[in-house]
Amino acid sequence: MAQRICFLGRGGSGKSTVAQNLGHALALKGYHVLLVGNDISLSSTVLLRGEADISPALEDYREHYEIDLNDYVIPTPSGVYCLELGSIDPGVGCLARGVTLIDEMLDTQGVSNSLQLDFILYDISGETPCTGYILPIREGVMQRCIIVTNGSFASVTTANSILQAILRAAGADNFPVQLIVNNASCEETKEELASYARRATIEILASLDYCKELEYSSLAGKTVFDTAPDSACAAHLRAVADDLLLSTIPTSLTPFPRRELVTWLRCWQRRELARRLALADTEACDG
Repeated sequence: MAQRICFLGRGGSGKSTVAQNLGHALALKGYHVLLVGNDISLSSTVLLRGEADISPALEDYREHYEIDLNDYVIPTPSGVYCLELGSIDPGVGCLARGVTLIDEMLDTQGVSNSLQLDFILYDISGETPCTGYILPIREGVMQRCIIVTNGSFASVTTANSILQAILRAAGADNFPVQLIVNNASCEETKEELASYARRATIEILASLDYCKELEYSSLAGKTVFDTAPDSACAAHLRAVADDLLLSTIPTSLTPFPRRELVTWLRCWQRRELARRLALADTEACDG
């Protein structure tokens, strides 16, 4: 049975880029991978499928109430199968609820078995964890969650909100959640996020430093394994994919209550300001 992993996080954190590159890394290791996106822009799979067009499944489902998912899953040169759910009409319905619907169809229509899937990766868009957002977790669709943050104050706030939602959805059951810190080149930021992870009882799966190869490959509409397969960045992502293959132990999550989070973020901001002022003073002296 395919392992289902959902990638969550604030928009702009690099979540989709990370998910697509890790999906490609798993495919290169011989695993059968399906990446499911539910972003309005259909950008969750664009690095894998290139110029190939893709039809959003949910838009047709709302019109016909019956679809064959085989018509919407496309193979790609990367070896990763791709499926985009598409958008909803503004102000109508809940996009995240479609994840549960499509996941059921993957099994009932035999898509998972016919493709012999080892992994189904869900790139779930959205920043406010409403009821629909956490439904796949509450109903047991997802077996593992990875929250992507870029180390900004806003992305940490979003990560904490997602943890609170997961904790509420899982109830008394511990749920496997890990953190990927993207663009974490600043050691001080890494230390702050490591402190947060310890406090929230969440494992950091990986800290990905900024690398130009990953940025350039994204701009080219490809993964780093297409454009720079021998780079240090590609090697690091392959190592992260190896870690994805390891089982993770569910922990009892302890996200910050709102007031404590605000206080902690303010202290972080003060420390960051002091650090930058000190750097500015040093640069002035060196000049």
